[in-house]
Amino acid sequence: MFRAVPALSFVALLLVACGSKPQARQPLAVQTETIGEASFSPSIEVISQLSSTTDVALKPEVDGRVVKILVTQGQRVKAGQPILVLDNVQQSAALDASKAEASKDIVNAERYIFLNEQGAVSTKDRDYYVTQAIQSRDQARAKAADLGYKYVTAPISGEIGDLDTVKLGDYVRQGQAITGIVDNRDLWTLMDVPATQASRVQLGQPVELKSQGNPPVINIGKVVFISPYYGVSGNQSSPNTVLVKAAFPNLTGKLKTGQYVRNRIITGNSRQLSVPVQAVMMQAQQPFVYRVFRLNQVLAKIRASTQIPEAQKQKLEALPPETPIVVQMPVKLGTLEGNRYPLLSGLAAGDQVVVSNTALLRTGMPVKLAGAGQPGVN
Repeated sequence: MFRAVPALSFVALLLVACGSKPQARQPLAVQTETIGEASFSPSIEVISQLSSTTDVALKPEVDGRVVKILVTQGQRVKAGQPILVLDNVQQSAALDASKAEASKDIVNAERYIFLNEQGAVSTKDRDYYVTQAIQSRDQARAKAADLGYKYVTAPISGEIGDLDTVKLGDYVRQGQAITGIVDNRDLWTLMDVPATQASRVQLGQPVELKSQGNPPVINIGKVVFISPYYGVSGNQSSPNTVLVKAAFPNLTGKLKTGQYVRNRIITGNSRQLSVPVQAVMMQAQQPFVYRVFRLNQVLAKIRASTQIPEAQKQKLEALPPETPIVVQMPVKLGTLEGNRYPLLSGLAAGDQVVVSNTALLRTGMPVKLAGAGQPGVN
């Protein structure tokens, strides 16, 4: 049920409504940041492929048929650990026979040495049996070596690669690559650094590695070798690059041989004035920011400007002299690092720049400061 409004009250409301003026448009609220110093690490970025410092192919030293596979792919093994066993019936029998012969000859040699000491046999006879024992021993050792070749062992400690290429009963040849063994605990990479930047690279400089994937694996290594040639080892097929080698400890174990990574060679550290990326706009490939001034600091220039409409100038002249005003300022910036640009020119320490609602701003526009942040010092 609606309540009736007295006639006089209704008239009064109309008079108030008709006599009221529209409210002035409120200035746009913006956040600002004060220009100050931040830490920067100039760097060179290169994409390269990882390799292990220890990566070898597993190859048998003799021909034979596979009778045992003692490990699984991906298993970690120690140097000397048997991986495969090849058929060795003949070699085992030959070794047993050689051992028996060697044992017999050793007994004879010891017997003739004793008899010679007693004067019962000549020195010539003693030497014959001693020589025979030595030859039999060497023969047994050779047979043991032959048998040992039938056990394909790991030449290094590491992880076994793909073993699907060999199965029980397969006949393998001497020197045939069966699988690989890799130790990924220490990795290295070769980077082709552009010749124009090569002079900035020095031995021992840190190298930040970042893998693909989400989240990426990040690791820190260092430069361990810089080629004395342009191109690869003096090969002029790549005359505009210098080969740089970096080594990395694989602390997490998540990096793999053959993996492509992005490297950042950190060539220095410095502190300089910086601009947050949120403040930077582009116009005709020229970066600029909106700097905050007090109206009385820039009113004379605004009056002289031909880019600002007269109506806007009149509105600005009616504002208090302390009113915050934004002005577009061209700047010269270095390479973006993180979320900040090194400032080369265009601003000074202590200047305030807008970091929010920048797309809505125009030179000479009054604003309301929502908060003045400090530079993101890192």
